[in-house]
Amino acid sequence: MKGFRFGSTEGAFYILPGQDGWEATYGNETLGEFATPQQAADDLARGLTCSLSEVDTSTLEIPDKLADWEIVHV
Repeated sequence: MKGFRFGSTEGAFYILPGQDGWEATYGNETLGEFATPQQAADDLARGLTCSLSEVDTSTLEIPDKLADWEIVHV
């Protein structure tokens, strides 16, 4: 099974298969569950605030195109 990884200046973000779809994660924090990996990438690019680290993803130039993310195998 595959997932996606983007390495930002603040650390790595992942979009991985979850219980009922896809999960976006940063460190040990789950940022949300999404119907598709593209939806997760769109939301991360537009901006989600990571509550534990207080990082605003809109400031990290996270790409909204999954083709710009690294494919990881899980």
